[in-house]
Amino acid sequence: SYLIPNAKSAGANLKTAVTSKGITAKSVGQKFQFENTSATSTDVTGDESIDTVFVATQHNTHAKFCIESLKAGKNVFVEKPVAMNMDELLAVTEAYNNGNSKLMVGFNRRFAPVSIKAKNHFENIGEPLVMNFRVNGGFIPKEHWTQNEELGGGRIIGEMCHFIDLMQYFTGSKPKRVYADCIDHDNAGMKNDDNVIITVKFENGSVGNLTYVANGDKALAKEYIEIFGGNKSFIIDNFRQGLSYAGNKEEKVKLDGKGHKQEVQEFLSAVKEGKDCPISFESIYLTTLTTFKIVDSLNTGLPQEIK
Repeated sequence: SYLIPNAKSAGANLKTAVTSKGITAKSVGQKFQFENTSATSTDVTGDESIDTVFVATQHNTHAKFCIESLKAGKNVFVEKPVAMNMDELLAVTEAYNNGNSKLMVGFNRRFAPVSIKAKNHFENIGEPLVMNFRVNGGFIPKEHWTQNEELGGGRIIGEMCHFIDLMQYFTGSKPKRVYADCIDHDNAGMKNDDNVIITVKFENGSVGNLTYVANGDKALAKEYIEIFGGNKSFIIDNFRQGLSYAGNKEEKVKLDGKGHKQEVQEFLSAVKEGKDCPISFESIYLTTLTTFKIVDSLNTGLPQEIK
């Protein structure tokens, strides 16, 4: 619902759909009018008529299919995370550096209309930002595949990467240090690191605080963001509206959506027109590396340098 219709509306030809089971691929192919279906990834990577691959599989296969596609000379859009550990990230980096293809990760929130409005609000302020992100992520049981370290990588690597990327977007700067701490509780059904506070320091002096919880009430909106800098403020309320503050005045901004349509459009535009990818590979690399460093900080109890 987020990728295929938006790719089609952006002018992509839907050539081949691949799932792990052929019968599922056939169902997807018929629903979205793909020309072909398959249960084998090489039917895509080995097809010279295909120049772009979308990877929206289980997290533990993202790096594998990225590398396979990049080595075949394909442009790649991969859902987050691009890698589950440092070895995978280095392998993806090598495949990317050895080719000329574009690699895009589905960090959609920076493409949301209200995010772009917020970014422009702080343009040329000449000083660092202070950012508070509160995410009411909701409870997911330990047994769910996304919580499995081997299959999904957990929510820090698999979900919180969205907000590290968004902080990079707002600051226009690289993360340099991160510290994280989570609750301690003996509840066997809940992961402590699903309830975490993360502080990221950026090279330009900006600082971001991410409070991510799974123990809140569902009635509370999922995402609430506050940004401060240059005697200005901006609030993003669940990506449905914004509040802009400057010159002692408040302005309400009605802009809905989390940027799913825009990220696909911008990526495919870059492919068709030969432009740079909408997110640089360096930024993608640093976002992913930062999530690994968050885990290291929780394990050591110490801030972690990001290099």
